[in-house]
Amino acid sequence: MIALNKIYQGNTFDLIEKIEDNSIDLIVCDGPYGVTMNDWDKIKSIQEYNLELIKIFSRVLKPGGSLYLFGKPDCIDFIDYREFLNLQSKIIWYQPSRLAQGRTKFTNNYDIIAHFTKDKPQTFNLDDIRVPQLVELIHRNRVELVPSVKKGKYKKTKYNKKGKNPGDVWGDIKQLTYKSKELVSRDVLNTIQKPEKLIERIVKASSNIGDLVLDPFMGVGTSAVVCNNLQRNYIGFELNKDFIKLSNKRLKS
Repeated sequence: MIALNKIYQGNTFDLIEKIEDNSIDLIVCDGPYGVTMNDWDKIKSIQEYNLELIKIFSRVLKPGGSLYLFGKPDCIDFIDYREFLNLQSKIIWYQPSRLAQGRTKFTNNYDIIAHFTKDKPQTFNLDDIRVPQLVELIHRNRVELVPSVKKGKYKKTKYNKKGKNPGDVWGDIKQLTYKSKELVSRDVLNTIQKPEKLIERIVKASSNIGDLVLDPFMGVGTSAVVCNNLQRNYIGFELNKDFIKLSNKRLKS
């Protein structure tokens, strides 16, 4: 039996066998991308690898539960996942600050976060993740005095004062840099450690207080820290024992 709020050392494909069917509310999967020379990232076919992950995740997710799968633009191309989960969105995490050094083609400046659900989604807390809509408000204030708006059919047009849906292109959350206070080690910069704000948006959107979140590639514990702060339960898997030590240190602090 797997205990809650703990990070377990081991292989995801082995450890997940200990997870009960239909028991997880949300899975945050920031695993191999298949693009670097790191040992943990050397995957023969990232598409086939991700399809296998989707299969095993579909068993443990609750009906209506969500999976957020990180990867590069082709991370779920050429595979048929429809038997297992439903694709809701392919979110683009846009990073204009990345070094654009391509000489023969356009440089990749974004990652994909594929949002899947098991059956129809049960949780999407839009009010918890709204972002400012300053452009719309300025435009609205400018046109409110136009007669066709003031007296016409658009006079009842409303906007939400809490902000707007962040949409499927996220350019407002930046990558960590070597100066970031939350960075635990330069060795995990850009490849392993994601910003807390990024994971917060996912956790807030697709889980509620008391829900259970699984991170099958915990890295240095960002998901655990976020879940702890947002009053969610978590289970983490991680192969690297040093990363687990860093995670537990972050949790204690």
